[in-house]
Amino acid sequence: MNIYDIYAEKLKVLGHPIRLQLVHGLSKKECNVTKISEMMSIPQAIISRHLSLLKNAGIVEGERDKNVICYKVIDEKIRKIVDILMEEEE
Repeated sequence: MNIYDIYAEKLKVLGHPIRLQLVHGLSKKECNVTKISEMMSIPQAIISRHLSLLKNAGIVEGERDKNVICYKVIDEKIRKIVDILMEEEE
């Protein structure tokens, strides 16, 4: 897989409003599924599924702290793209 294929796949994963919102929020502050679910008013199972897709794409990762997994954006290029997309909306 070349770099174009890799980023085309990452951009496909971002092509859902919930995942775009997750990346935008997680680029500002790390958070766990429970807090994300409460803030977005979306069931935890749905949030977990979207985070799983983002994780598999290499966009976010989770760090375990005791019983809680805290997610953060790890792909800086994707973070910058989302920040540019959302900068006039804030």
